[in-house]
Amino acid sequence: MSGDKRFSGVERRVLVGLLVGLPVSAAFLWLAVRNADLDAVRRTLADADARFVILAVATFACMYAFQAVRWRRVARSPQVGFPRFYEMVLSGLACNNVLPARLGDLLRARWLGLEARMPAGRGFGTVVLDRGCDVAALFIFLLAGLGAVASPKWLVAIAVVSGATLLGLIMAVFLARRYTSRRQRERRSRGLVRVLLRDAAEALAEPIGRSRPAGWIALSVGAWTMWAVAAMLVARSLDVELGLVDAIFVAAVLNLGVAIPSSPGFVGTYEWLGVASLGLLGLASEDALAFTVLLHATWYIPTTLAGGSALGVRAVVRLRRSRRRGQPVALRDPATDERA
Repeated sequence: MSGDKRFSGVERRVLVGLLVGLPVSAAFLWLAVRNADLDAVRRTLADADARFVILAVATFACMYAFQAVRWRRVARSPQVGFPRFYEMVLSGLACNNVLPARLGDLLRARWLGLEARMPAGRGFGTVVLDRGCDVAALFIFLLAGLGAVASPKWLVAIAVVSGATLLGLIMAVFLARRYTSRRQRERRSRGLVRVLLRDAAEALAEPIGRSRPAGWIALSVGAWTMWAVAAMLVARSLDVELGLVDAIFVAAVLNLGVAIPSSPGFVGTYEWLGVASLGLLGLASEDALAFTVLLHATWYIPTTLAGGSALGVRAVVRLRRSRRRGQPVALRDPATDERA
């Protein structure tokens, strides 16, 4: 019965995400294409140099390696190897590409819990810190770019929301430490949500020193610099001039701006943010739209295929192992285990 309730809750979340996200995506997609000559955009895309696109795909693959190393360090789970973290990063991206509300990040927490035999709430705490490092690096990139371009209201709003998100994370860590210092850990679980929140708070409250966060941020800056290099390669494939500083600015706008509710894969919002940010750099609407569409496809298609394939292969392996043992596939969640 409880499984049915959880499944129904997931269904409701997906439905609400689609009902909110699809109209928003449609509106932003219209804003992105309304001033562009779509025939010119198609001709530009048809003439793209595939060699630079392939290099961009490889560069994105390197970026995800940076993120996998960072998450492994945040989680402090040496028993789980780098290849598995890399696989979980790609699988989480694939789920975000096809599911609303960034459910891939929640799934990452569960996968880590199962692999490292830690409570799912603790795994979620590591994902929060991991994503916070991305926001911090991109916020730095955005502040660096704000001085070089005009700052319309929508861009200022992205900066304000990003800053508020970082402040919220800092406050969450502070409150988590107060909570864990004043409240003795209970020996028995009393409700799934309560256990998840408690374990997440304990993960956030752990002492991390100064060197560890500095290393996380350095890996984040490295990862998003790789993203900027990939964007430059995509631009080069279309004979569009995009310098490193401009690419860093576009990286910040696109990846912070997609926090706007939208359809899975950020269709529509991504295109508008790309056209709007490149417009501030003086790029014509047609070139900006062609660049953004190709850039979107360059990371979306490989991560969806690779991450989805990894999920499929792992599910088949688990099913075969279960059949050989004559047992049902295990669905136990470490978060519900009683711990001393």
